[in-house]
Amino acid sequence: MEKRRKKTLARTSICAASCAKLLTVVALFAPSLLSFQQIFSPPEKLAPAARTTVVEPAPKPGSRDLVRVYSIVKGHRPEIAETEAWRIAETILEESSKRKLDALLISAVIQVESGFQDSAVSPSGARGLMQIMPETGRALTRALRHEMGVRAAAFKPEWLDNPFVNIRLGVYYLHDLKKQFRDLNLALTAYNFGPAEIQNRLENNLELSSEYAGNVLQAYRNLKSKHPSF
Repeated sequence: MEKRRKKTLARTSICAASCAKLLTVVALFAPSLLSFQQIFSPPEKLAPAARTTVVEPAPKPGSRDLVRVYSIVKGHRPEIAETEAWRIAETILEESSKRKLDALLISAVIQVESGFQDSAVSPSGARGLMQIMPETGRALTRALRHEMGVRAAAFKPEWLDNPFVNIRLGVYYLHDLKKQFRDLNLALTAYNFGPAEIQNRLENNLELSSEYAGNVLQAYRNLKSKHPSF
């Protein structure tokens, strides 16, 4: 019985020592285990975060030229969303650069033609920012069909109400007229009256009105005076 008692005491001592070690390990690693559990806890178990109002930021301008065109657009259309104003400015700048035209000249044409109202329709049926006639829009779509990835047969006059399509077609049209007549004044006059009419007047030595071209160039000079670094 005595030996048995000693053996029981020995076992008790060993168990006590093991428990003490286990408690030490738990004490050392409990904070880490708690953090681990908090990190990987399911979302529903975490305390709900306070609600905040998220405001969608406007696209960041890529250049000072873009900022200037944006200010022109927004100056004429203060009511439109920031994102749309930036996109219109971006389209004017990109298409002007592509066709080697001054973005302020295109802005001046838009100002004179529609005052930057993309839903504008003239008594003769010209539509959109750059006031393009539907038949002219169809012809321009045919010329740019590969670049735009569309069929001319699919063209609808309502396309011209889209400011981005309208700018793309209008800038190309003015570029093509400038290349045809080799003179900005004549190109602007042809933009207003149509190239066939201007060509006919030139061939027959008929008088040409310079009023429209003068209005656009005056608007262009005004924009350049406000934005001299362009």
